[in-house]
Amino acid sequence: MITISIIGLDPYLVRQISKEMTPKLAELYEISEDKIDFYAPECLFIHNGVEQNTWNVLVRVNAPLKIKVLENKAVKIISEYMKDACINLAIEFYYYSEDNRYEFIDSSHPRFMTESNSVSVEEDYDEDYEDSEDGEEPYLGNIFADFDKKMNGEK
Repeated sequence: MITISIIGLDPYLVRQISKEMTPKLAELYEISEDKIDFYAPECLFIHNGVEQNTWNVLVRVNAPLKIKVLENKAVKIISEYMKDACINLAIEFYYYSEDNRYEFIDSSHPRFMTESNSVSVEEDYDEDYEDSEDGEEPYLGNIFADFDKKMNGEK
């Protein structure tokens, strides 16, 4: 399993980049596309108190040690897909022994959610609800009035 973390880019942009990059990396590594995942946190990349998102991006690749020999080719692919999304780019590789990876896969469900097996739920929100007679008005008084009286020695 290869996990590519992209820090400093909008996660929705990473979704598109990952969709385009995954087949190329799978071909390079001669593995199934199911063996490549991306991690795109909603975060701020910060230097000296100033947000760097999009200006500076860090890509971290966690991969099995056996594919280290393809690192230079992977750098070319990753940088090619990232070049239009950021100004400055750093790519770091971290390797692990496959003996140190454990997976617990539930065979009663699809391995991954896809566009075809995902459920989209649309909320039906009634903007007039707050103005309707059925809508409950929020209490705007002091709910601690009795407590405040006791604290002040009042009865």
